[in-house]
Amino acid sequence: MENALEEVRTIMKHSEIDRAVAALAELPEASRNLLGPIRSDEQLEFALNAEEQMGRLIGGDARHPLAAVYATLIQHIAEYEAEAYPTPASKPGDMLDFLMDQQGVQQQELATRLGVNQSTVSRLIHGRVAYTTDLIKQLAEIFKVPPTVFLG
Repeated sequence: MENALEEVRTIMKHSEIDRAVAALAELPEASRNLLGPIRSDEQLEFALNAEEQMGRLIGGDARHPLAAVYATLIQHIAEYEAEAYPTPASKPGDMLDFLMDQQGVQQQELATRLGVNQSTVSRLIHGRVAYTTDLIKQLAEIFKVPPTVFLG
């Protein structure tokens, strides 16, 4: 009896897989292209437009039926851009200066939050002081960015 039940489960599983594969085969080419890696700037442009439209449609709902496709599309966009348009690593001081400007944080305010004096913040920005592990963790928390941003 147990073997028969397992056999039925296996058949059902294969039947479900068959239906999924058949449904994918029926997708229009443009839809199938959204599922694969991006290989050209033309495909990138199409993917970016689709990502924007899907983002509005999904609205941050992780349970939306297209959420997994959306996540895959974002991953493919990031992979293509990283390969096609590599960006040189920024110096930690340049990143700190950029984040401070972007978030409207003044040197004195950051100094207070870090528990250092303002001149230390200035020296961090200009690369005259080394970034310690603890400092990087503090900065990452303050600016809500990954610690790797400050590794240069």
